[in-house]
Amino acid sequence: MSNQTAVVHDNLPIIEVADAAVLEGLLADAAVSDAIVLRLAPTVAVIDPAKVDLLIARLKKLGHLPGVVER
Repeated sequence: MSNQTAVVHDNLPIIEVADAAVLEGLLADAAVSDAIVLRLAPTVAVIDPAKVDLLIARLKKLGHLPGVVER
């Protein structure tokens, strides 16, 4: 067993939406549902790093204006 008490993941893409319905819609959208790796909360999820651009493009096509924060 490891003695680690915390794990820090560097450069892990996360999506955070204002309304849980937006994330629900993405999870139900066959075009991008596989881009969402893990839902952390009703409005927050981990994104597959290889599919970030796909998800951003889909959000724009759906009329959302995603803000992208880079570290």
